[in-house]
Amino acid sequence: MPDIAIECHDVWKSYRIYHQRAHTLKERVLSRRHRFEEFWALTGVDLEFPTGSTTGIIGANGSGKSTLLKTMARILTPNRGSVRVAGTVSSLLELGIGFHPELTGQENIFLSGSLMGRTKRDIEALYDEIVEFAGIEDFMDSPVKNYSTGMYARLAFALAVSVEPEILLVDEVLAVGDESFANRCFERMAEFRAQGRTIVIVTHSLDTVRSLCAQAAWLDKGVVKEVGPSHDVVASYLGHVHRDMSDHPPEEPIVVSSGDRFGTSEVVLTELGFFDSDEGTAGAFRTGEPLVVRIGYRVEKPIPDLSCTVAVYRADTLAYVFAQNSKAAGLYLEPSGEATIEVVIPSLPLLRGTYLVSVALHDYAVRRFYDWHERRFSFMVFDNKTSSVEGGTLHVDSVWRATDAHAPHLAYDRAPEAVDPR
Repeated sequence: MPDIAIECHDVWKSYRIYHQRAHTLKERVLSRRHRFEEFWALTGVDLEFPTGSTTGIIGANGSGKSTLLKTMARILTPNRGSVRVAGTVSSLLELGIGFHPELTGQENIFLSGSLMGRTKRDIEALYDEIVEFAGIEDFMDSPVKNYSTGMYARLAFALAVSVEPEILLVDEVLAVGDESFANRCFERMAEFRAQGRTIVIVTHSLDTVRSLCAQAAWLDKGVVKEVGPSHDVVASYLGHVHRDMSDHPPEEPIVVSSGDRFGTSEVVLTELGFFDSDEGTAGAFRTGEPLVVRIGYRVEKPIPDLSCTVAVYRADTLAYVFAQNSKAAGLYLEPSGEATIEVVIPSLPLLRGTYLVSVALHDYAVRRFYDWHERRFSFMVFDNKTSSVEGGTLHVDSVWRATDAHAPHLAYDRAPEAVDPR
């Protein structure tokens, strides 16, 4: 496949907004007034999506995110410009698109599958896998008009990923699913990413973008405001949102939740990446597998007592999980120029969930902060399929055993006395 999976060149797309419609043919013929205005959803969009990349598209409602995704899926044709797509595409843009409400779930799998270009034999071979992933086995013989919104999402996503496309386009439809199913969807997308497939996600979940996406694009009123590493783009977007909600002038620094950055800038963080055992950049890991946090920094003026701290928090509760510090670990940091350090965790002890990461460059006494990124980065953790079901936040190695019958223990030596129900 080419190095670029999707290329958008100077894409413009408009819609007509009607303020007053003609109700009769006479009104249409006699009236010369313009009854609509042109609304430009996309204005000169230039974007490239490299093969094998996972990109998140963020922005406020009405910024053109879904319109852009539909032009990639060839559902909409741009007024001007071009969209080139190299590879097979599967898109999940609207719930149940291609589903017939009067047909059963089973019948709709074959109908929608045929619209995707799959043969009946292909669908029959994948049918059990689709149903198992959707988790609605008991409802496959019921008309989909009786499905809940979540059931629609389950079946639609299961069908979209079953064809194993080279390019997967996903809109904000996964927000309607329950947490368990959403985790399975994210896990499947993480598998697609590891397989080198190209994924484009439109979402309002910034944690999802920072966890799964290596890069992000921010759209604002149909214009591309910023493209780059996902954590940088998300931080810029959050700063813009909070600036609009405050009375501060644009040039005044704004402290934003989950995107905060402050410091003297004597030392600047230049790189933050999460890597797996194969040295591949990733945003999703499994419990018990290796995790490497790579940190790059640049010292603007010599700092003899430079230290780095990495702290991890649960995204859902913001509970503090653990922290690591370079000085405590006995690592001396280069006091000038540019350098890269790594925090290597051979066996990740975290259980399933999304985690936020803070990185701080400071002095030994932790009194002078050079560049502090507060909960600005994130990654996901999935269950290790070989481990048992656990609860909480951390995996703790333990051994369960039955004690000798004659050894001291807390078990009852006799059955509890019967209780008179009266």
